[in-house]
Amino acid sequence: MDYKNLIDTIMGLDENIRYATICDMDSNQVETRHREGVTNYLSDDETKESLDHAVSSWKSRTKISNKIGKGKYVLAVYEKLRRVTVPLDNDHLLLVTIDNQGGQSEIMGKIMNQIYGDYTQY
Repeated sequence: MDYKNLIDTIMGLDENIRYATICDMDSNQVETRHREGVTNYLSDDETKESLDHAVSSWKSRTKISNKIGKGKYVLAVYEKLRRVTVPLDNDHLLLVTIDNQGGQSEIMGKIMNQIYGDYTQY
């Protein structure tokens, strides 16, 4: 998969997307973009810790996927933003933060269609 192109495409989907990163299952960032002019809420260390948590949580979900099905995405809603975690394959996760100004459903549809094609179950 062309991660650079995917990140560029994700960032171009909606002006309310603040940040997008692809990380491996060791929480190492493979490709990352920040929206120009947007101030980060987290420091680099806090971002790394957040990625560690996202990866750990995804690994936990994977352990029960044989019973409930493979996870499609997780949406966490905070006061200042929303964060979406989407598996790209067995070895990589996409994390996207969205500000609270945009339409969540529309943005989610755009993101999921980039990952899964014609995706209507979000």
